[in-house]
Amino acid sequence: TTTLGTTTLTTTTTPTTTTAGLTSWPAGKDGYTVVLRSVATSEGRGPADAEARRAINAGLAQVGVLNSSDYSSLRPGYYVVFSGIYDTLAQAQSALPNARSKGYPLAYVREVSD
Repeated sequence: TTTLGTTTLTTTTTPTTTTAGLTSWPAGKDGYTVVLRSVATSEGRGPADAEARRAINAGLAQVGVLNSSDYSSLRPGYYVVFSGIYDTLAQAQSALPNARSKGYPLAYVREVSD
């Protein structure tokens, strides 16, 4: 007789890191982030991924790329290079000077929500 194990699936709102080293925005998570750069989707995702890798090399944490069209709080049609996943506006704003000092003087805080 063979007994098969049971698999339990759980969901999490913690960020995950992809094989390319980029952070994925957690599914269903509403929060705030520091936007480093936006790239029109018509340019393709390549330039956004390259910018994200540059941000990681500059020492920024939780860097990733999201498609703005997937979030109602963002203007559609862009790949958004972001740093950080924060629960509050104040947390994101406190991270902004670091992003600006690491080569992103035009970085700004934005809410990310469905």
